[in-house]
Amino acid sequence: MPNLSVAQLGGLMVPAVSTFTPTGELDGAAFQRNLEAHLAFGMDGVLVGGSSGESALLENDDRRQLLSWARECIPQDTWLIAGIGSESTRLTIQRARDAREAGADAVLVISPHYFLKRMTERALLAHFHTVADASPLPVMLYNMPAYSHIVLSPAFVHEMAQHPNVIGMKDSAGNIPVLQQYLEAQGDQFKVITGSGATVVPALTAGVSGAILAIALYAGPAVRRMVDTFHAGDHAAAAAMQGTLTPLATDIAGAMGPAGIKAAMDLVGLHGGPTRAPLLPLSAEELETVRERLAGAGLL
Repeated sequence: MPNLSVAQLGGLMVPAVSTFTPTGELDGAAFQRNLEAHLAFGMDGVLVGGSSGESALLENDDRRQLLSWARECIPQDTWLIAGIGSESTRLTIQRARDAREAGADAVLVISPHYFLKRMTERALLAHFHTVADASPLPVMLYNMPAYSHIVLSPAFVHEMAQHPNVIGMKDSAGNIPVLQQYLEAQGDQFKVITGSGATVVPALTAGVSGAILAIALYAGPAVRRMVDTFHAGDHAAAAAMQGTLTPLATDIAGAMGPAGIKAAMDLVGLHGGPTRAPLLPLSAEELETVRERLAGAGLL
């Protein structure tokens, strides 16, 4: 991490979609065009291989390739974070090493969850400590109960925040009272970032250091204005913008996942393209909902 410090971990970032051809291969040109557009809209960093990037459907070679393409586009003083979580501690560590070789600045680790009943606090602590010990890159925790069905406890977060190689967390749950407990661990060496597009302004009010938002993939300029308005001190105006943007988060990214995100990106002139099997494209009714939500926010 030669050009970045923990103090700089924050701002407004996007969890990039993984772009595919109709046969399911990576589409590098589309991926890089999207990144260039996100940066032009004022994004402060990029997450590759996150939930919006269909992380569970990516092969290890895909992850390395996407990170390499991203690094070609992203300045060295701009965060490139790699989603590396897997069901295996061993594989997660290998992906951390791959991410370092591909040029990432930090890694994001979701909880293993296939053996859900055995993923006790003790098991999770052992996993995350082992990954943080071995990772050649700084580690961020990822709280995403919608997909992992695990809520990281405030006690877990406070303990992991003491690890010298753990620099922060992304909390995508949108539960503000729990987020406030996570924020008690925030300091010079540990930053809390929200991943919930429906609660950005409440999270900023609570004190998060930044946001990594799927909604910014298809409403980037509007989300940028909302965050900038908040930081300029006009919290009432920012809250009004949040009210307009919340349906774009709950009804598209939240309800439809990568297929909804990609459809929205296609409609606003970016490249979403197809999802990878087993994810299906949106139904005609779902696509009309996406169109209505974007139009209602003035984005079409």
